[in-house]
Amino acid sequence: MLGKNLIQMHEIIGKRFWTTFEMVPIKEGKRTYSLREVLETETLNDLLNELPSGNDNRSIIDDGTSQKLSKEEILQLQESGKSGKEIVDHTKIGNLRMDSLSQLLSYSDIQSEGLYILYDNGSQGLPAAAMLNRIGSNTTGCLINLHPGNVPQVVLINAMNFSKEQSERLLNVNIYSFLRLYYQGEDIREQNLDVNVNDSNETLKHSTDSSLKRKLNECNEYEFTEVIPAKKPKWLLETQRAVELVKNTKARGLAIVAKEHPLNIVNALLPFLGPSRPFVIYHIYREPLQETYMMLKQKQNVINLRLFTNFLRSYQVLPDRTHPDILTSDTGGYLLTGYLIQ
Repeated sequence: MLGKNLIQMHEIIGKRFWTTFEMVPIKEGKRTYSLREVLETETLNDLLNELPSGNDNRSIIDDGTSQKLSKEEILQLQESGKSGKEIVDHTKIGNLRMDSLSQLLSYSDIQSEGLYILYDNGSQGLPAAAMLNRIGSNTTGCLINLHPGNVPQVVLINAMNFSKEQSERLLNVNIYSFLRLYYQGEDIREQNLDVNVNDSNETLKHSTDSSLKRKLNECNEYEFTEVIPAKKPKWLLETQRAVELVKNTKARGLAIVAKEHPLNIVNALLPFLGPSRPFVIYHIYREPLQETYMMLKQKQNVINLRLFTNFLRSYQVLPDRTHPDILTSDTGGYLLTGYLIQ
């Protein structure tokens, strides 16, 4: 027994002293493990070098937001025998590797000043967190994070523990509300209220409760001298602020990370990009970017189009054991870059 774990020790018979074994979970038994000999192990220094906090905890902020797993979930992961690297699902961030992410930041020319626009769908907020981190704190740079759904994906943004000042320069805005408010110039919330009033009138029209009708008619006879305006929701305030930003200045960089076909998104967001400024589009598949490349090639105000992919392979450097890492992801996606001119 090792704590609450049951270890089968018959594998150590006949082995040399100082032989290292790996605990392999047995499916038939709960918290039961067998031993398997391993030739290479990770030292404590190797693990510390992989941690973003370094060798100590000076850069760690304990605010209770980093650990999202419950005790039961942690025990289930331990019983499954998965390592920390295996638990991180690469598909949840759109197969966006660190080399593709770094080039996404470079080709969109993210700096500490200016306005930048990002469309993100399906990467848990990883590009927005990286771009906001590069913009930095106590700067004048702003980032508009456009998303297709009702709720933005901010899991990795919250994990960065940005300061309040830095977080306020990130605007999470629905792309459809943003475009409608920019071009139509009307209050989206008033439209929603009108729809609700019309629905209520239709319900009242088909209602059979005469007492309810009488009370509503009596209320309509009163004259209200004071009308208290309704408080605008946060999403509407951020949408209005984003529209004001793009009306006052053009964006210095545009980045698109999409699961869907990016052509319509590019055509909708290119007018907000300043002249002689770069844009970059990421997609996990090549074919949508090829079609987008051919359509953008026909535009006279788009130049220097380039479609490419990356393959990053890290190397293990040890005495007499230097070789490329065997487990390397080859699905890093594709990038389409270019410049917008007048």
